[in-house]
Amino acid sequence: MKVCRLDLQLVDSEDILVKLNQGITLITGNQRLTHVFRQHFDQAAIRKGAKVWSTPDILPWHSWLQRLWEEALISGEISEARQLLAPQQERALWQELLSADLPFQPMGKAALQVQKAWQLLWEWHLPQNESIFQYNDDSRLFWKWQLLFQRTCQQKGWLSPGCLPDKLRHYFEQGTLLPPDELVLIGFDELNPQQLALLETLNRSGCHVQWLQLKPKVSQIGQLACTDRRQEAKLMARWVRQRLEDNPAAQIGIVVPNLSALREIIVQALDEILMPSVFHPGHQQQERPYNMSLGKPLTTFPLVTTALKLLDLLKHTISLSDISQLLHSPFIGGWEQESSARALLDVQLREIGEPSVSIDTLSYHASQTNRSYACVVLAKKLGMLKVWLQTCSRKEHPEQWVQHFDHLLKTIGWLEGYPLSSEEYQTVEAWHALLAELATLDWVTGEISLSDVLSQLWQMARERIFQPQTGVAPVQVLGPLEAHGIQFDYLWMIGLHDGIWPGSPQPNPFIPLPLQRNHELPHSSEQRELSVTRLLMQRIVTSADQVILSYPQRNGDEELRASPLIKGYTSLAVDALLESNMPSWREIVHDNSQLSELLHDPAPILEQTAVKGGSHIFKLQAACPFRAFAELRLGARPLGQIQIGLNAMARGNLLHRIMEKVWDKLDSYEQLLALPDTELSELVLDQVQEVINTMASHYPQTFNQHFRDMEIKRLHRQVATWLELEKKRLPFRVIAREKKYELTVGALSIQLKIDRIDEIAASRQLIIDYKTGQAKASQWFGDRPDEPQLPLYSLIFPDDLAGIAFAQLRTGQMAFSGVTIEEGILPEVKSYEKLSQSREIGNWSQLLTHWQVTLERLSDSFCRGEAAVDPKRYPATCAYCTLQSLCRITELTLLGEVDIEEGEGEG
Repeated sequence: MKVCRLDLQLVDSEDILVKLNQGITLITGNQRLTHVFRQHFDQAAIRKGAKVWSTPDILPWHSWLQRLWEEALISGEISEARQLLAPQQERALWQELLSADLPFQPMGKAALQVQKAWQLLWEWHLPQNESIFQYNDDSRLFWKWQLLFQRTCQQKGWLSPGCLPDKLRHYFEQGTLLPPDELVLIGFDELNPQQLALLETLNRSGCHVQWLQLKPKVSQIGQLACTDRRQEAKLMARWVRQRLEDNPAAQIGIVVPNLSALREIIVQALDEILMPSVFHPGHQQQERPYNMSLGKPLTTFPLVTTALKLLDLLKHTISLSDISQLLHSPFIGGWEQESSARALLDVQLREIGEPSVSIDTLSYHASQTNRSYACVVLAKKLGMLKVWLQTCSRKEHPEQWVQHFDHLLKTIGWLEGYPLSSEEYQTVEAWHALLAELATLDWVTGEISLSDVLSQLWQMARERIFQPQTGVAPVQVLGPLEAHGIQFDYLWMIGLHDGIWPGSPQPNPFIPLPLQRNHELPHSSEQRELSVTRLLMQRIVTSADQVILSYPQRNGDEELRASPLIKGYTSLAVDALLESNMPSWREIVHDNSQLSELLHDPAPILEQTAVKGGSHIFKLQAACPFRAFAELRLGARPLGQIQIGLNAMARGNLLHRIMEKVWDKLDSYEQLLALPDTELSELVLDQVQEVINTMASHYPQTFNQHFRDMEIKRLHRQVATWLELEKKRLPFRVIAREKKYELTVGALSIQLKIDRIDEIAASRQLIIDYKTGQAKASQWFGDRPDEPQLPLYSLIFPDDLAGIAFAQLRTGQMAFSGVTIEEGILPEVKSYEKLSQSREIGNWSQLLTHWQVTLERLSDSFCRGEAAVDPKRYPATCAYCTLQSLCRITELTLLGEVDIEEGEGEG
């Protein structure tokens, strides 16, 4: 580590407050420390009884540099009016330079690494020698890019933030800029050569530069081994609560080396122990007694995500998952009056199942006023967006895009009528600041497309770490670097296993590794990491009166060991650390729980006998009475699944419609045989194309030209192959296609639609049901038939029925599967008397009576409210059911109330 030529002085926090009252400028190592010292200053003024006081001059290093430059430009003290690039402007320039050599790679992360390499080049005054950068391909590319970058900045009159300290130092050395009288630094473990050179120049120019560090405390330090990360976080939270109960004014620090990874675990533990009411049903939002230094990406805040996804609507399509989030978002105007309809619109789009949705499709469904999912307010707002899309330019400057975005968000009602909390108000301010930053890219990017500007905005939002400001809190959760310059009464450092502390080296890939190690750049070597970690550790353990150092012994199946840097400290026991167990609210509820017995009480009797569901009612009641009750009476059905291509239901509907239209043209066996093969093929192709074209309008994202052509070929071949099988039958006439019937079975009145009815010899009827999946006639028998649909159809024609059959239109498995009154009616379909079931049930007439009795019993049990959790064959019956969390089948199985059937299931 470099030896600094500025003296480091140890002071008390009161000494710093005295200096601030004298009007000095305090430069801090980070934004967090700036906030802390402003709070200290304000609290000291309040304690003295002051009513008003001057704001102290406290700011982080980079903000101070920027202020110096702006003041110099405004005062006219420097002649060259170079424009200082903001970090995001510089990033955009790097991305543009990199894109020529990396055309098919995402630029965001690569540009960030190159930008950091450029910054290190200047901060550590590395030799800018081309031969040194011939180390590998990455360093050679970086040398090329940085030359282009410097040339571009020179031509455009731009100044990189990385060069700013050296530029200021040059003006101070020349006497162009006058130095301040006094400057105080705090919160710096080390000063890089660039910082040191500037500060030494100021010193020589008459500025009294002081590098301060708070005096170390004499600490009581102990180490604690914990089972895992969650136990470690809970113990820490209980310890914090105990300290606050003992001394409500105590200042407590929680230092976390890998805060980003442990953030959610720590938040959950602190909430559960310090403010258990957040887990109570209907709790009111309240201010937390802790402050988290590490924010989250702006894209994790729902309010901002909604804005970004609303803007994504301007693209050709947006994913259905994003559409779903927008439909459920309270941040869009009209949500209060349309929340239910928008939820139903989400269901409708999921039933269609396309993975992406266009603004046209969304607008079409939202404007269907005769549907329960109609969203009139939303449809009107989408209509205004569509009008704008028709007139917008292909390319604009970022500033113009920002103006459009602001207007469009107002048009669609972002935050319209929504009352903002304090944190949400700050989030909106952060969003506006982000848009303002995007607008500054004007003179770096020039005109860019809508797609490019949205990608840029998303990238900026993902990289913008935001943490809403809260009031003064007694507990601060922060990283090791942010803890510099802050002292506490109590401190707990968490997660100190040897895989994290010290950390692993992470050298920059664009700077030659030997060069980094020779100049001891940050993260360049194990020795550098160990040296820095030791310095951090020594500072942290002397920043509080009592310090706990803990580590988890396991992370899942991985065993963890204590960091070697904590092994010398006294080991602590949990019992000695905590005075009481302090159970959480969840634990209290769990410990006081009592076992209650739930009886299989029947559901209320069904009063309305006309029920939607058709044959599906009987199928579910036979499979499991509870599932029938939950799905058909409670409406507990899963949402549609998003998938590539058409789902099974859509494919089935497609084939049904084609077969209906084909037999509209053919009508009978005689016409089928009379038509030449070429004409029959053309007839089938015409019907397939017509049906495909109709369905394509409902699935615009799925039916691109390639998919359309494939489906036409597949279905043409499939239907033509099936018709060859139909030619092998005895003569028949198709007398009904997709015909609806009303049928009363027991207490139920249901609507049925039969795919096809053929009339054969002696005016007898043959009922046919199209299937694209597996179909077996054996599924019609038993007290709980697996497929009761065709037995239900048989009740419509009890006197003239010749048979029922599945027409299995499955590639490679084309066949009829069914049962007929006599042999020869359908190819390879046995007559009923040759089936084993005939010996148990009796003749054909008795079979129809058996089906009627079976179906009436299922009907009556459904109407009586019989809803026991009783799957026909567990677990096979439950394989595709989504109600396990509702019926608690797993618990019932453990209690022995459900029989487990071994061997093959339903399939």
